[in-house]
Amino acid sequence: MDPMIRTDEPADLEPRRMELRGMIRLASEVIAQYWPMRTFVHHNPLHSLEYLPFTETVRRGQQFLGGHGYLPGDLYRRYVKSGRILIRHIDDALAALAKDEEVDLGSCRISQREVMRACLTHGLSRPAEEPLDRLMECEPNEEQVDVLAERLVALSVPTVQDQMAAAVREDVAALGRDLTLSNWCDRTLGTRIVDQINGELIKWCEAFLDEGHATWSMPGRRQGLYAAWKQVAANEWATCGIADSRRKIAALPEHPEDAVLDCLEALAIPAEFRQDYLGLQLAALPGWAGFIKWRAEENDYAWQQAYPVGLVKFLAVRLWYVRELVEKVCQEELGIEGNYRAVLRFMDQESAGYFMRKEWVAGRLPAAYADRVARLHAQSGSQHNRAALSREWEQLTHHYQIEFGPRRERAAQRAMARRLLTLAQALDIVPTLLMDAHPTALRQLLDWMAAFPESAHGPVWLKAFEAGYQDHLFGLLRRAPTRPQPAAPDGQPPVRPQSQSVFCIDVRSEPFRRHLESTGANETYGFAGFFAALIRYRAWGKEHDTEQFPVIMRAKNEVREIPRSYLDHYVSKHQSRAKLVHAGHTLLHDLKENVVTPYVMVESLGWFYVLPMMGKTFLPALYKRLTNWIRRLFVPPIATILTVDKLAPAETEEMVVSEQRALIWKALRDRLGLHGSRVEAEFVEALRRRALDEDAPVEPFLSEAARAVDLSNEQLTTFLDELRRHYRINRRAASRQKERITRTGFTLDEQVLTLETALRMMGLVRNFARLVLFCAHGSTTENNPFESALDCGACGGNEGKPNARVLAAMANRAPVRERLAKRGIIIPADTHFLAGQVDTTTDEVQLFDLEDAPPTHRKDVARLYDDLREAAQLTSQERCARFPDVGAVLPLDKAAGHVAARSADWSQVRPEWGLSGNTAFIIGRRELTKGLNLSGRIFLQSYDYREDPTDRWLEVLLTAPQVVAQWINMEHYFSAVDNDVYGSGSKIYHNVVGRIGIMSGPWSDLRLGLAWQTVMNDELPYHEPMRLMTLVEASRARIEKLIARHEILQHFYHNEWVHLAALDPEDGTWYRYMPSGVWRRVQHPSETTQVG
Repeated sequence: MDPMIRTDEPADLEPRRMELRGMIRLASEVIAQYWPMRTFVHHNPLHSLEYLPFTETVRRGQQFLGGHGYLPGDLYRRYVKSGRILIRHIDDALAALAKDEEVDLGSCRISQREVMRACLTHGLSRPAEEPLDRLMECEPNEEQVDVLAERLVALSVPTVQDQMAAAVREDVAALGRDLTLSNWCDRTLGTRIVDQINGELIKWCEAFLDEGHATWSMPGRRQGLYAAWKQVAANEWATCGIADSRRKIAALPEHPEDAVLDCLEALAIPAEFRQDYLGLQLAALPGWAGFIKWRAEENDYAWQQAYPVGLVKFLAVRLWYVRELVEKVCQEELGIEGNYRAVLRFMDQESAGYFMRKEWVAGRLPAAYADRVARLHAQSGSQHNRAALSREWEQLTHHYQIEFGPRRERAAQRAMARRLLTLAQALDIVPTLLMDAHPTALRQLLDWMAAFPESAHGPVWLKAFEAGYQDHLFGLLRRAPTRPQPAAPDGQPPVRPQSQSVFCIDVRSEPFRRHLESTGANETYGFAGFFAALIRYRAWGKEHDTEQFPVIMRAKNEVREIPRSYLDHYVSKHQSRAKLVHAGHTLLHDLKENVVTPYVMVESLGWFYVLPMMGKTFLPALYKRLTNWIRRLFVPPIATILTVDKLAPAETEEMVVSEQRALIWKALRDRLGLHGSRVEAEFVEALRRRALDEDAPVEPFLSEAARAVDLSNEQLTTFLDELRRHYRINRRAASRQKERITRTGFTLDEQVLTLETALRMMGLVRNFARLVLFCAHGSTTENNPFESALDCGACGGNEGKPNARVLAAMANRAPVRERLAKRGIIIPADTHFLAGQVDTTTDEVQLFDLEDAPPTHRKDVARLYDDLREAAQLTSQERCARFPDVGAVLPLDKAAGHVAARSADWSQVRPEWGLSGNTAFIIGRRELTKGLNLSGRIFLQSYDYREDPTDRWLEVLLTAPQVVAQWINMEHYFSAVDNDVYGSGSKIYHNVVGRIGIMSGPWSDLRLGLAWQTVMNDELPYHEPMRLMTLVEASRARIEKLIARHEILQHFYHNEWVHLAALDPEDGTWYRYMPSGVWRRVQHPSETTQVG
């Protein structure tokens, strides 16, 4: 028997561990993965719950995360006053909720829909009760309120006893499902256990998950989070005041699963509650837990391989603190055990004391009663005279009921009277009708209002809010032709455009495309910014790859950027200068991070930082141009090319062999001092073969050649070992190297497939211009941790330049074009493909690999450059008018200078609006939207249904780019409706932590979503939070087939995460797809909504 196998474990332990891991996986649905900030990925923070209806998911977000899923009612009411929300849209949204019932008030009848509408537009939600101290003072003389309140005396209102019983029932039902034991202690006893636990977990997560930011690293990280925490925390003197914490931590089980199970048993959490309870624990720190969730699923991530972490380990640490602190507080404050059963028993047997404590902690007791509760509470931890103490609580509660019960009832009646009078005012009803109404009618009105509290308004507001914009959008689209334009007469070729430019579907491309088309005969297309080239990319001079594809996909091809062959003589000089600059940066960083040197640096080098500080602060654009000029002067940019073509197997083998031989030559010179004519090529080859096959017998020639250079057998053996270990000339290394080389580049078949996929999907299959530009996008900002959020989401939060260069290189290859011609896509010989990139912060466009452009196209390139420059200026002018600190339309030159300054300003919290404002995703021909000002709010995906008879490309577009667009939309939606929970708060307080994310201030959870400045404009959202509207130019029958085939589309449309509409080519009519699965014709609105 293997001695490492434990025989003392119960037989059912491993199945219990597996069950727990599955339970935690389900519990983690309430938190989303959190990608590192260097590749910020827009995502739906409730993505794992998309199988549920939108409203139910929002409810769960409130339950577990405490996040609101809709804007506050006051904001929606402001939209009503401004005309952004119309009353008819509110009525439409209420239609499914309101019953066809009315209340008779004599001369008028009031319907339930009218009451519900008044609740929305006038905020007639259930008011919070007034503090009892105010009830003891003289009430204002409000005659109408008093008269109506007298009429309501006949209506029963909850007594103090009713409220006490209801509070106990609600908390008993919530405990374990909606309420953790630590939260219960905080709410009942006024403790801060949750903050203590969160503080400890933040401390340990920050130390363990650090990726090179901290100067000192946490010990024991290679063992994993749980084991490392046990090792370090056991050295703390008294963790959170927990007695004997060292011994308790040392006694914890070896496996984190066992520790979690032990804690759940100690807390006595019922089996049926455990999944929700674990979800609540994860949701207490959704940022750190979300990053751990992401890392645990990325097995190839270097930091995860080095320092493994997972949610089980995270919960093992967290639940230990929960168990110990809850036990400690419950024993000290209440004299009971700190577990679920004991707490339930306390609420049942000590309901009076429980109710009074809650009121006291919530600040709802008058001062005299608060003092008495505090005195009794201070005695509760003692085990002596428990019965007498219980009687005192009962007596205190009884006095409280006698003294304040009638006042509470009177206050409740006055509150009902105020609500009814406000309703009358909202409905323009004379108050005397209420005074004369029968109490039954008044009760019905109150019941309708009570059944429609403020918490139920969100879904109705959202539908009305969305309807206004959707009417506006359909009104715009009706101006464009809905049927394809007739083809050119027979015998006449179609007129070739001056250029064709393919931009990312990103909403920021819409204004640039519109302005580029206005400058001349330039056609534009929209396609996801990775341009169908799924690659792992390594830039020249970089040590790490970037993943240039959407996070929902995977890549099997790698591409390297290498200097062009004619620059070989310059490469070494460029590399040495670049290394010198890097060494200087590293030295300064190390000096600043050292414990001692910063004190010296302030005195000796402080002056050195004055110029950068002044330049970045007062002349950011000029300073940036100056530093870029100096950098280019010292390390000039080098022309590069990408490794697009994959090597043949024979070429791969020869490349590996050549590198191995070169390494052996170097080893002979460095280790043995052998070089020049003393070393024969045959000797090197024999060494190579022997190093690769250490089990084979030594060749006689190798022994003779070694003796010829004075190497003994022992020295030869030692040298061969060094070749295998230090120079990595062995079978495993050779295999890995061949695998890497074979992944680099694309075969001819792969290139043809990639290019054909891109061209057919966007509908660009004929009438090619002389110049076709694949234009990626990136951004340039200063002092911005969220910089990658402004880059291309389709490229994994990176700039899309590599993808554009790859596709352009493929399209310019003659063999690829020959294959495409056989497949029906004929690219003219004079068509040249260019790669470019637009900076979405400055609107400047760069073109790449221009040395590959034929001389015959120089004028075409120059003309395109001019048009791009003009389009950039017009786009900058349009964008500047949206900045709150600009507001006015600037002249073209000033607008260009302004956006350049924002890009370079390190104090700028809003260098650009990014994707804020996004609302819809249009899949169709450009003719549907050409010439329309869509205000940079719509994702535009080019698609021609006539080129897709099998629906293959539409299927891809609905299940890939639409998913990315929906993630972007939901990221902005939730960051706008509740920036504190789903967003990341103000940038002013952001601090980078661990090179993985940001915290607010020095100590917080990892902030999840977008910053306040990204989605808000003063008090109103700049990003209007609405669900994505997808509009497709295709027949309804084809779309229905795809919905039936894909579960994700059913979740989107049937659960109301995404709205869907189709322009049916058969009749040129727009139809909406309803959650029930039926289509309804889009009606022309009779009113116009004011949409900003």
